[in-house]
Amino acid sequence: MIAGLAALFLGRDLFSALSGAGRGPLTGTGFRINSVGGTPPFDEATWRVSFDGLFRKPAVLSFSELRALPQVERTRDFYCVEGWGVEDVEWRGVTLTEVMERFDIDPSATHIIFHSSDFVKYTDSVTLEEAKRDDTLLAWELNGELLPPEQGLPLRLVLPGTYGYKYVKWVVRVEAVALGEEGYTGFWEERGYPEDATIR
Repeated sequence: MIAGLAALFLGRDLFSALSGAGRGPLTGTGFRINSVGGTPPFDEATWRVSFDGLFRKPAVLSFSELRALPQVERTRDFYCVEGWGVEDVEWRGVTLTEVMERFDIDPSATHIIFHSSDFVKYTDSVTLEEAKRDDTLLAWELNGELLPPEQGLPLRLVLPGTYGYKYVKWVVRVEAVALGEEGYTGFWEERGYPEDATIR
């Protein structure tokens, strides 16, 4: 935890010195799996994701309907506050820009909140500025294959340039909201992490 907080507040340069600091089990993809609420089950026949709040065309999509949206691939590095990272991760999914346009986000919206189906109902958010980046995704593939269950199957937020606690796994609800300057307090922000997880 000390190494993680140091990486969070002192920046990306610490990763080279702390490359072995992650505590979760190491996978074949180089990721260490950390979860605060366990891996929820996924049944493709019944699974749905909703887009609501300040989306003026709210929708509920099945997994096949989600995957029918325009797809993109982005290759980006991934970093955790614990001091480890994985280079050149390939993600495939739909951009949040596409989501905002398709479901007609209200101009008053300032943030988008992502709700997980894990057993602690993990949430976190992005600002509209972050959402408009061309590599901010709702992803369902990792390195050419569907997300492994422990990596968020079927849907995970991808927010390159920030630490991994922003990459919400097992997303089942995408909620557009209007908030004040204080922003949104997600799971880790409630426990002392900053809302802005930008790697500096």
